[in-house]
Amino acid sequence: MESDPLQTTDSVTECQLVHSRALCAVCGAPAIGRNFDAMTCLSCKAFFRRNAYNDHLIFTCRISGSCEITSTTRRHCSACRLKKCFQQGMKKELIRSLIAISHASSAAVTNRLQYQSLRSTTIDLLSEHNQLSLSFDDWNFLTNIRACYEQYCIQKFIESHETIPLIPPKQPYRSRLKLQRLIDLKYKYTFIIASFIKHMLQLDVLPLSIEDHYHYVKDSFSCLLSVNTSELMKIKVLENLPWEHDRLALESIFSEAIVYRLGKILNTFQTLSPNDPLIMKQFILILALSSRISPLIIKEQYNSSDFEPVAENLLLSQNYCLTILWKYMIYRLGYKDAVIFSVRFIQNFLHRQVIEAEMIEIIQNRDDHGQLIQLMHMNL
Repeated sequence: MESDPLQTTDSVTECQLVHSRALCAVCGAPAIGRNFDAMTCLSCKAFFRRNAYNDHLIFTCRISGSCEITSTTRRHCSACRLKKCFQQGMKKELIRSLIAISHASSAAVTNRLQYQSLRSTTIDLLSEHNQLSLSFDDWNFLTNIRACYEQYCIQKFIESHETIPLIPPKQPYRSRLKLQRLIDLKYKYTFIIASFIKHMLQLDVLPLSIEDHYHYVKDSFSCLLSVNTSELMKIKVLENLPWEHDRLALESIFSEAIVYRLGKILNTFQTLSPNDPLIMKQFILILALSSRISPLIIKEQYNSSDFEPVAENLLLSQNYCLTILWKYMIYRLGYKDAVIFSVRFIQNFLHRQVIEAEMIEIIQNRDDHGQLIQLMHMNL
């Protein structure tokens, strides 16, 4: 692993990278660190945090009370999973009081709203507490997003420098090698998004699974590159534009004007992004759950899968994430600035979609479009 890029991450990220080599004491999955006095993965940390403190919640094993808990079976028996959490030394005393957290969250929102005169009709229709207060589970979900992004986006990106360096090797560049270099770069940035989303789909709070829902979201990954790359640049994990050392090769396929507009999109995402990285990370997840946001590719013949209805659980999960994002933005930005940011984000994202549609059209009209199609679509 290269040392220079690693130094650009903050101390939280470095801690995650060190501990991620360990295994979860409960299920054996890769651990993210010590949680409640035991090395655990994200899923088991969230499971224990939700269930250990609630004395009124009683799980019952359907078999013999000795189910094997692994990364693949941990959802099968909550009773044995919770039992193993305690056996491995996890302490519910280390969980902050749910009541204290709820009161603290409500107080923070109330204090902010005292200085906020603008109200929306939608907000007035519901009780202020239910609409705006972030619950304990909401905060836990946000923590999972941050930790998962650090482990599966930032860490994977840094590790990828060994196989796909940011600076191309100094050797004569033939046309075929230039194309493969661009395809490799596209894969480098798409893979880390896929890794992040795959692990988010496994969180217990979302009624999703990789087996049933991954094929709905994978086609959206290319649309997330601009948002995610701008986030990597903002936190200084990426110092330059991703095509900084391959600009001429990219311009030879598309045009100087399109490459310039792509850079402008990235810069706009960075400048409009609040000084709160959690907001952009939530947008990445929500967009991933938005099935079929990629520009439509013209085909000679379409099949039924092109118009397959979106799974209901995908919509429910997206609604859940949107609700948390909206409450969090109001908590952090206030209602007015939350609306302004959302509008500007959507506007810039739509501009990005227009550019991708133009790039797809350019590729389809080239004689060598069969070789270039990988630049726009990848199977991950």
